[in-house]
Amino acid sequence: MSTTTAAETEIPSSRTEPEAAPAVPKPKVYGWGQAPAHLRTQTQLAAERLKLAPGQKPVAYLYIQRHGQFDLYDPADAVKMKPLGSSTKAQMTARRTCPECGKVRKYPVRKRCSVCQTKAYEAQRRREARTCWDCRTVRERPLPVSHHRCPDCRRKQLDQQREEAVAWVEEATVCAGEDCTVKLVTKKEARAHQKQQGLQRGWWSRAAHWPRRCAPCTEAEERRQAEQRARWEAGDQARREAERREAQARVQWAAEALADPDVLVLDTETTGLDDDARIVEIAVLSSRGEVLLDTLLNPGVPIPVDASQIHGITDSDVASANRFSDVLARLVALLNGKRVLIYNKAFDVGVLRHELTLHYLDCSPIEATEEKAAVWARERAAVWLDTLTVEDVMIPYSDWVGDWSEYWGNNRWQPLQGGHRAAGDCRAVLDCLRSMGRGYETVAAGDGGRDEGEAG
Repeated sequence: MSTTTAAETEIPSSRTEPEAAPAVPKPKVYGWGQAPAHLRTQTQLAAERLKLAPGQKPVAYLYIQRHGQFDLYDPADAVKMKPLGSSTKAQMTARRTCPECGKVRKYPVRKRCSVCQTKAYEAQRRREARTCWDCRTVRERPLPVSHHRCPDCRRKQLDQQREEAVAWVEEATVCAGEDCTVKLVTKKEARAHQKQQGLQRGWWSRAAHWPRRCAPCTEAEERRQAEQRARWEAGDQARREAERREAQARVQWAAEALADPDVLVLDTETTGLDDDARIVEIAVLSSRGEVLLDTLLNPGVPIPVDASQIHGITDSDVASANRFSDVLARLVALLNGKRVLIYNKAFDVGVLRHELTLHYLDCSPIEATEEKAAVWARERAAVWLDTLTVEDVMIPYSDWVGDWSEYWGNNRWQPLQGGHRAAGDCRAVLDCLRSMGRGYETVAAGDGGRDEGEAG
């Protein structure tokens, strides 16, 4: 056996390796003021009536801090642009011509060129220097910079300043108490302090060591502030006590509602949130969680896609379902003489009112006109709803959670975690009542009921 290894044996190759391509140098990056003078950006080439040749690549880059990187090209490799036509040149000249002075500038001019703008600004400044600040009269010569007023307005200003200075001295030297005329500071001292601050001011401050009130007025003011503080503390304590009682009443109301056999929970799913939304599902549960009614309803109109994405009910699901009029009798039998709890009562009562109006509109007398039939249907719907005892759960529960909103100035409404189906939302309402009424189960049980949480 041969002891020669494969590493020691050289095997001639019949193929030759290809030669490596020469490395292409990368374009150099220059900083501000370091790029060669002959290189140009694409914008500079266009200004010299040059454009990039097909396939022309940048030979270097210019990097400017906070502005980014710009390509630099060699103008020798660029191609000259075609000469501009006479009409194009005329349009460009017209855009660079100032409408006021008529001179052609190096930049497009809209209303006036920069020279005319500067002249107008200086003219306005000169005019403003000759305009009185009070009467707005334009004088022939510039007014004094210190007050910018004409002689008449200046005299009025000085007279007003004197009156204000005299009034301040009279006020500063007398006790600030109501109907008190006791002198606390001499007028000479007040005028000296006023002059030290400057007579040209519109207001003056009292010296720190001056007493503001005499001894009797100071005592009276302290008594008044003490009485006001006591009233505020009493009011704040009464407010806190009222809030505590309201919170306790909410908790007790929730516990008693769970223990009351005459309490029902109702919820609906609709085609939308508008006033004319139709009901597609309705459910009624007892306070113990027993399902008394849970059915889909055919609204008679297509269910929008947005509504179906929320509650998952489509047109095919309600195609063979009953109408609202078909379950109205059963609904009346369930709700008669009961306390009905609804989360967001305003919305569900509104959709019930709309469905009842449509139901009674179909049952209106044949001889009645359309307007009279609509009035009759609305009245019947209102009478039907007035016989119900409906209570809202959303507001008490939101107040119990206490998620305060500075924007609304009230507690935020809490979303109902029921899955956006009628029966699930009813169970979520019962869960809200259990959370609120925790701690009062024994009180409710003593009245003959039993807490739902203990039953579970």
